[in-house]
Amino acid sequence: MFAEQPQHERWEMASVVDLDSQKLPDVALDREGYATAVAANDNKHLAADADLLRTAVLDNFATGGTNTGSKVFAPTKASKRQVKVHSDAATRFGDKGTSVFDGADNRFTDAYALKTADGGALIVFAHTHTQTDAVAHSGLQLNPGKGDRAWLHDVPRTSITYTFVCNDAATVPAKAEPSRLIGYTCARTDASGPPVPSWSHRA
Repeated sequence: MFAEQPQHERWEMASVVDLDSQKLPDVALDREGYATAVAANDNKHLAADADLLRTAVLDNFATGGTNTGSKVFAPTKASKRQVKVHSDAATRFGDKGTSVFDGADNRFTDAYALKTADGGALIVFAHTHTQTDAVAHSGLQLNPGKGDRAWLHDVPRTSITYTFVCNDAATVPAKAEPSRLIGYTCARTDASGPPVPSWSHRA
């Protein structure tokens, strides 16, 4: 997705999302053949806006879609994958630890919407969530993986909070029906957590 940056007077890539299918919904074109941009938020002509979609995505991760996710989204590969991330995390450590997802401060609040031929919209938006892994009791520790050493070095931790920034894409109908999450892309942007006490004493 490209957006015009007024301060530079040029178009720049604003968002990239991995889609589950190469087939996009038909986008409504104007008389010159350009895609038709519409408001991504507070748009009364759509069943959901970017803020509601973001809430539903966060719920998929945090609760497996129990509160908002399953109400806003029809089951798709992308939404099922987010729910699976939640359910896999719940059993990941067995009785030795926990893994919990939560929403986080999102600096990337811009959202982009194109009108589709059926009167709905294709909406691209971003969200930020955390995943906090923690040991169940003292005597256990989490050892940072190779991909986390930039933040955590080789210091064992009692808990680790990972931050992810994600881009999401959904198709939204004009009538009161569920939306469809058609893809998302996440990247880890931070990791932090307290060292195990024995390491703190050594430091």
